[in-house]
Amino acid sequence: MKKLITFAALLFSFKSFAHPVIYKDGWAISSSNMKDYSNNYVMYSFTNKFAIGVDHWRFSQEKANTEMGFLKLNHLLWRANGEDYQANLYVHGGVGVRDQEWQPRGTFGDYVVGAEADWETRVLYTALKYYQFSDLSMTQARVGFSPAIADFNSLQTWFMVQGMVIDDLNETVMITPMLRFFYQNVLWEIGSSTRGDWMLNLMVHY
Repeated sequence: MKKLITFAALLFSFKSFAHPVIYKDGWAISSSNMKDYSNNYVMYSFTNKFAIGVDHWRFSQEKANTEMGFLKLNHLLWRANGEDYQANLYVHGGVGVRDQEWQPRGTFGDYVVGAEADWETRVLYTALKYYQFSDLSMTQARVGFSPAIADFNSLQTWFMVQGMVIDDLNETVMITPMLRFFYQNVLWEIGSSTRGDWMLNLMVHY
């Protein structure tokens, strides 16, 4: 029984990482960066099912940028726990403003809605994310594995591949192999797409 409890605690600790909602009273600070876009947010989980915060996006097209800022709410809609896996479904939405450098130029009201689903164990990971803004959408899919099971206080390493499409900016799927590292309350990812675009992501939980 003690081993089972320890395993469950380690599993939950990893699973709560990189999710839209974490543990009650937890803070998440995240920065995701590639050539064509970046996403930075600060979220506070006021329950284990709801988180609120601020969310900033940048999309680039032909050296012109669109930047968007939102007040955002994330919700854990469904969760399933097995002996060695966890599955989650999240929905999220927010309202804010968009500053656009290409036509029509100017500052406008905007919104974001979407969903995120994942299924994972301590050695396998799959995830699908969808974001819909007023005039574009983004879809991300990931699959990955860890070559070894590490203790929670040890460095954890994952090998992943991400496929991403940003409608109206990049109609083709961008494939990005990456490495994910997770140590205590810090997660970081580095990678490069098959067309040479860099990736650097960082997340910290408190």
